[in-house]
Amino acid sequence: MTDLPITEAKSIIADAVEMAGGQHALARLRGINQSDISQAVNNGRTDSRNRVLNALGYAVIETIRPMKGQNR
Repeated sequence: MTDLPITEAKSIIADAVEMAGGQHALARLRGINQSDISQAVNNGRTDSRNRVLNALGYAVIETIRPMKGQNR
């Protein structure tokens, strides 16, 4: 299994919405709030995006990387 860049999240969610037949349909199928789907697609809200991706079977893993010259 290959990791995907977080920039793909909006596309993954939009594809799932289309395949389900709309945001309400996806929300019913996955047991999540339609408002989370809307916020993830339209606003890119991180908490909503992560809940929707989790419901679609994706684990969101955040990392911290030191900036060049800023670490000890």
